[in-house]
Amino acid sequence: MWFTNCRQVIDNRIDEQFLDVTGSLDLFGSPETIARSIQSRVMDETGVYIRIGISDTKVVSKMACDLYAKKVPGGICTLPRKDLPSTIWEKPVRDMFMVGSRMAQHLYKMGVHTIGDLAQTPLSRLRERWGVNGEVLWRIARGIDDSPVKPGTYAHQQQGIGHQMTLPRDYDSWEDIKVVLLELAELVSRRSRDKSLMGHVVSVGCRGQDYDRPTGFSRQMKVNEPTNITDEVYDAAAALFLRHWDGLPIRRISVSLTGLVPDSEVQLSWFDDRERKRELERATDDIKRRYGETAIMRASSLCSSAQAHERSHKIGGHYK
Repeated sequence: MWFTNCRQVIDNRIDEQFLDVTGSLDLFGSPETIARSIQSRVMDETGVYIRIGISDTKVVSKMACDLYAKKVPGGICTLPRKDLPSTIWEKPVRDMFMVGSRMAQHLYKMGVHTIGDLAQTPLSRLRERWGVNGEVLWRIARGIDDSPVKPGTYAHQQQGIGHQMTLPRDYDSWEDIKVVLLELAELVSRRSRDKSLMGHVVSVGCRGQDYDRPTGFSRQMKVNEPTNITDEVYDAAAALFLRHWDGLPIRRISVSLTGLVPDSEVQLSWFDDRERKRELERATDDIKRRYGETAIMRASSLCSSAQAHERSHKIGGHYK
């Protein structure tokens, strides 16, 4: 029995996690009992109320959490896969995991209005339209998920650290874009510092709103020295963006660091102030950890185009 633990937030910003409790039932009771115990302990230790979806597979437990547990008293929902036809299949297709508003519009044009409609659409038709992504949607609608919960999945060093932001409107001026680009560079750099990592490669991506006529780009560049300093990540990201942006409006933008190495591998120099910047950013990181994301902010994050203040009210993209 799988269950997914939604909206659990501690210092390292866990948003969701999967647990396989099959081997724990004799020790700790039913999945519902285990869920209530975890829910109570997280509340006692962090003050955060979590919701939990329980099912036979990860993808169904995810939807049980999103579509039901978040809306019922107690915040826990058990949804066996065999019950999908009378539950999830009756939901609008736009409510399904991995279906956004634009994908929903494409499905509507195909006559697919509910998750059940999608589950009963011939797989060949979906594969012809979207290739392997069509099969992924079909499998999700049917609750098919063979992937196991693996304890060592995240034991190896990360290959990259990134953040993506969907903007509330089209951004078509550099004055607006550079504000959110700096906020993304700060988020990526802070996560890198939290993990004691630096990156050799900075990547930037963006895309427009029109799903049928996609615009945008994804580019990367290697920096002179591995970094997790916000200004250095931003400077590289800004240079990349200005070099490749065609001036068309964007609705989504991302920044990432790859080629990661431990931040203990620092090349010292007499001729720059990188160490002073590192100390300053460690101090601001500590202030945010203690007093919240908006305790100390850049002046640019007070601009109308900024998103940092709005995002501070959300956990994993959802309002707290």
